[in-house]
Amino acid sequence: MRIIFWCLISCLLMNRVTAAEPESADYFEKSVRPVLVKYCAECHNPDDSKNDVRLLKAKTAAEISESSKIWFSASHQLRNRTMPPADEPQPTEAERLQIANWIETYLRETACDRGEHAGRVMPRRLNRTEYDNTIRDLLGLNLKFSESFPNDGAGGEGFDNNGETLFLPPILMERYLEAAQQILDSAIITPPIKKTYQASQFLPAVKSGQQDVRTILSGEEAAIIESIYLTSDYEVKIILQAPEKKSTHIVLKIDGIKAHLFKLSDKSDQTVSTRIRLMRGLHSITLAVPKTDSAVSIQSMELIEQRGATSDEKKQHHQRIFQVNGKDQPQNRDSAQKIIHKMAKQAYRRPVTEHELAQLMHLYDRAADRGDPYEERLKLALKAVLVSPHFLFRTEVNSAQPGLQPLSDYELATRLSYFFWASMPDQELMNLADQNQLHQAAVLDRQITRMLADPKARALSELFTEQWLGTKDVGGRIAPVGGNFRDVYSTELALDFREEAIQMMDYLFQKNRSLLEIIDADYAFLNQRLAKHYGVEGVQGKQFRKVTITDGRRGGVLGLGSVHMLTSYPKRTSPVLRGAWVLETLLGTPVPSPPPGVPPLNEKNSKNKKRSIRQILEAHREHATCAACHDIIDPIGFGLENYDLFGRWKEKEGNQPVDATGIFPSGETFAGPAELKKILLKRKDELTRHFTAKMLGYALGRSLEDADACTIETIAKKLEQNKYQSQTLIREIVFSKPFLYREGTATEIESLKTK
Repeated sequence: MRIIFWCLISCLLMNRVTAAEPESADYFEKSVRPVLVKYCAECHNPDDSKNDVRLLKAKTAAEISESSKIWFSASHQLRNRTMPPADEPQPTEAERLQIANWIETYLRETACDRGEHAGRVMPRRLNRTEYDNTIRDLLGLNLKFSESFPNDGAGGEGFDNNGETLFLPPILMERYLEAAQQILDSAIITPPIKKTYQASQFLPAVKSGQQDVRTILSGEEAAIIESIYLTSDYEVKIILQAPEKKSTHIVLKIDGIKAHLFKLSDKSDQTVSTRIRLMRGLHSITLAVPKTDSAVSIQSMELIEQRGATSDEKKQHHQRIFQVNGKDQPQNRDSAQKIIHKMAKQAYRRPVTEHELAQLMHLYDRAADRGDPYEERLKLALKAVLVSPHFLFRTEVNSAQPGLQPLSDYELATRLSYFFWASMPDQELMNLADQNQLHQAAVLDRQITRMLADPKARALSELFTEQWLGTKDVGGRIAPVGGNFRDVYSTELALDFREEAIQMMDYLFQKNRSLLEIIDADYAFLNQRLAKHYGVEGVQGKQFRKVTITDGRRGGVLGLGSVHMLTSYPKRTSPVLRGAWVLETLLGTPVPSPPPGVPPLNEKNSKNKKRSIRQILEAHREHATCAACHDIIDPIGFGLENYDLFGRWKEKEGNQPVDATGIFPSGETFAGPAELKKILLKRKDELTRHFTAKMLGYALGRSLEDADACTIETIAKKLEQNKYQSQTLIREIVFSKPFLYREGTATEIESLKTK
C-alpha cells in the first residue's frame, strides 16, 4: 500500500493533476478555503493587524488573482511542506497536493482575465556598465570611465538595471562631471599650447612707456593668467636682460606656489627655462623678484606644451566627432552646430528640440567669447550633453491617456538596445525610428535577429547570466580566505569559472537551443586551464570551445565550478546552500529563513567531529522545525556532493566513498547529479516560468507585479509549443505588451492636467 501511495503522489507531482476544474465556481469556497482556514488561520488571520501575509482575505476564487504572488508562494510552501510550521497541525498529503495543484492551475488559467497589463517603468539612470557601453558606442572610447562611480545596487528581479534602485547621490553627479571632461579630453584633440607673452601682457599693467621690457622691482611680481586645456608637462622660457647684481634671482610661481628659483648670470641677454606640470584649468603664472635682490627686466616669456605624438586611435576618435554625414567640417559656428546636433541626438536617443540645441550653442558662444580654441568650445557644449539627464537617464514620455499606450519608436529603440546590448541604439535603429517603422512586426522581428547576431549581444548573456546565477561575485566577494587552497585557486581560474557560465548561456541564445539544456546539456565550454582543473582531457589553448560531455559530470549549470564556489563555505561544501540555490535560482521556490530558536550546526561538537556533513544534517532534521525545509533542500545538495567547493569531481570524502544519493518527500530517489537532473527536468514548468520572469524583469528594468502573470503565462505556453527554444523567449518578451507599451495611471494623468 505504501508503494502505491507514493507512486500516486509522484504521478501527481509529475503531471500536476488538478483536483477540480477552475470553472467550478464554488470549489475554492467549499474545498480550498476551509482547509486553509483550518491550518493557516492562526498565523494568517486577515483581521489580525500583525499579519503581513493576508492570503485568507480572499473569500472567492476571483479574489486570489489580485495577489497572485502570495498565492503562488502558498502553493510552493504547501507542495514543499514548509508550511504550516512543523510544530503545528498538518494537512494530509492528499490535501496538500490537491490545494497546491488547484491554486497553480487556477492562477495560470485565469492569469489574463483582468485584461492586458503593461506596467510603468520608472525613469532610470544608466548603470555603470550601460554608461561605459554607451560612451563606447557614442565616441568609440572603450575605457572604464565608470570605475570611479559608486556601485549599483540590485533590485526588483535581482538586476542592477532596475530603476527603483538607480539613485543619483551627489557624489555621483560630481563623478559624472569629472568623467565627462576625461572622456572629451580623450576623444578630441585640442591643439597644443605654444604661446609667447610680451612684456606688455603681464599683470598688473604698466605705463605705456614700458611696453618692450617689463621691469620687476625688488619684492614685486608680474603675472600671466592662462587657460590650460590639457593636463600635461609645459616648458616655461623666460627671456630677460642682465641684472644689476650677479647674485640676483627670479622666482617662478604657479597659482601662488613657488615652482622654481632661477639664479641669473651677468650676460646682457639671457634665457632661463624649466619644466612644470599643469592641470587642466585656469592658472596664474607669476614671476617674482625676492626682496633682497635687485630689479629684473623681462623681455618675454614662452609657454610650450610638451605633448607626445598623437596616436592614430585618438585621431580616429577626433575625426569621428568632427565629421557630419561622412564629411569633415570647417571650423566655424555653423559646423559646430551640426556636430553638436548630431552628437546630442545620438546621446539623447531621440531628436533634439530647437530649445535644447539653442542652450548648447549658448555654451559654445560663451567659450568663443573668451577666446577658447574651436575644439574647446565644442568640448564645453558636448560636456553639457554628457551630464544632461537626457543622456544619463532613460526616460519615456508620460501618457495623458489612461490604459495602455504604445511607446514611441525612439523609446522602443532604446528599450531594444539596452535589452540586447546594454547600450544606446545604433544608426539603423535610429533610422527606423526616424521613419516610424520600428513598431511594424516584420521590421521588429528582423531587428531582433540582427541584434542577437551582433557581437554586442554578449552583454545580454553576460549581464543576465552573472546576476541571475550569482556568479558575478566569484573571484571577488566569493573567494578563499587567507590564502587557503592556493595550490588550487587563482584569480585566472575564477575568471574562467565566470566565463564558462557566460559562454554556455551565449551559446543557448545564439544557437536557439532549448532552455532545458540549462539543466541537462551534454556539453560544456572549456579552455585548457579549466579542462585540466575538471580532469577533462583533450583541450588545448586559452580559448574556450564547446566540449562534448559523456560522463554526466559536466553540462548545464549544475556542473559549473562558479556555482559550486558560490554555494560552498570557505573550507567545505554545503548541501544546504546548494539545495537552496537550486530551489530559489532555478525553480523560483523561495526558501524561508530558519525559524527562531533553531540550533545551528555545530561541527566542532565532539560528537560531530567524527560525523560526515550528511550525518550532521540528518541529526539536525530530527528537530521537527528543521525537517520541513531540510527535507526539501538537503536531498538536492546531497546529489551534488561529488563536487568539491571548486567544482572538481570527487569519489571519496576522506576515506569514505561520497554518498550522493537522495530521496525527496515525494518518494523519488536518485544517485548523483545525472539522476538528479532527470528529476529536476520533471519540473520544467517551474524552471521555464521562473526563467521567463527573470528575463522579463531584466528586459523591463523593473520589479514584476501580480498583473505580469498574464505575460509570463502567455510566454511560457509559447515556449512549450516551440520546444523551449531560447529565441522564442526573447522574441515573445519583445513582442509582449509590457515591452511595447506603457501604462498611464490616474495619478500621472492628473499631474499632467495641472501642468
